[in-house]
Amino acid sequence: HNNKELNTNEEPPSISIQVPRGFYIHGPVGTGKSMMLNVFYEHAPTHKKRRLHFHSFLQEIHQRIHILNKQLLNEHGRSFHVDTDKSRNPILRIAQQVAEEVTLLCIDEFQVTDIADAMTLAQFFGELWRQGVIVAATSNRPPGALYEGGLNREYFLPFLDLLKKYCVVYHLADKNNAGDTDNTGIDYRRVRSGANADEHNNHGDYFHLTTNNQNEEQAAQELDRLFLHYQESHPTETNEQPIHLQVNFKRTMAVHRSHSDIIARFTFDELCTTELGSSDYNAIANHFRIVMLENIPHLNLKHPDRARRFITLIDELYEAECCLVCSAVDVPDRLFVGSSSDEEETSTDSNKSTTANNDVSPDGTMLAVDVAQSRGTALSSLASVRELSFAFRRAASRILEMSSKSWWDEKL
Repeated sequence: HNNKELNTNEEPPSISIQVPRGFYIHGPVGTGKSMMLNVFYEHAPTHKKRRLHFHSFLQEIHQRIHILNKQLLNEHGRSFHVDTDKSRNPILRIAQQVAEEVTLLCIDEFQVTDIADAMTLAQFFGELWRQGVIVAATSNRPPGALYEGGLNREYFLPFLDLLKKYCVVYHLADKNNAGDTDNTGIDYRRVRSGANADEHNNHGDYFHLTTNNQNEEQAAQELDRLFLHYQESHPTETNEQPIHLQVNFKRTMAVHRSHSDIIARFTFDELCTTELGSSDYNAIANHFRIVMLENIPHLNLKHPDRARRFITLIDELYEAECCLVCSAVDVPDRLFVGSSSDEEETSTDSNKSTTANNDVSPDGTMLAVDVAQSRGTALSSLASVRELSFAFRRAASRILEMSSKSWWDEKL
């Protein structure tokens, strides 16, 4: 096989039929990107279409690749792994399957945070466009900022060129600052929730603060009262505990405090400090109408795993239009600590020399040594950390809306 045949990022050849360009809408949180995508999807004149949140999309692609790899292994043995034949490339084959299923694919909250996903997405979408599929997407980030600062990003750049060729790129923001990519715009979720920066109204109606012992006790009592209310107002013949929700890859997860399919109650530690992911949160979001989340702490960029899980949980709950009850140490806008200036300093130094890391983590274990770093952050994780800083804003906005009375009145 020649080098050209192996280049999965090469531009798709011209196809004989005329295919419209898709679009890629980016901009600040709460400005209406998802709403516009939903309206477009509902009115698109084709039945061969799908709309997914990015978490669900990526989860499905990985699952389908996993199933196909097992099938190829059974058919060809382990030797197929070193076979460079494109017909046996699982990513390209899954893209071809998707191209047979849909002519329009809509992805909400598009993001790229690690090298494995970057390479998978580059091959997958390259093949979709090669097959004539129209792609429409939304994101908080412009194309040029996707996977910014990521490890080996140069291998991802050809995908960005294809994205801009096959999609119309549009920045959705305040019309008076349309050319300003840093413009925060109007957050309509925040407007809808009735919350603002004023100290007397800076969190949702069902968002309870635990800033001191008295507040913590009051919040716990309020959550107890609400949980009991829904137990009494929705009687069931059986309510065995725990219940087990079906999760992808033939797993189940136990929910220890719930009532019917109405309400479930969790602590932050239960959901965000254990090895759970988008498939688990998706199972919760699609089973219960109300989710209670207790004891949310401050989150920061230095320990991104729990922050990333929390943001993914909020995204899944929002996608499923769940109602949210929270108790937290601070208001949504101040839950996420760590300034953007720190992240920008990290970005500035991302090309500096490799340094040895002899630091000790908070649990007393040694961190990796001789990892390429910038201000103590592994370069391989810079894109993920940078993406988190933007996702924080989205999560705060969604928490405000999902915990507002107006949202509850509409969704229940």
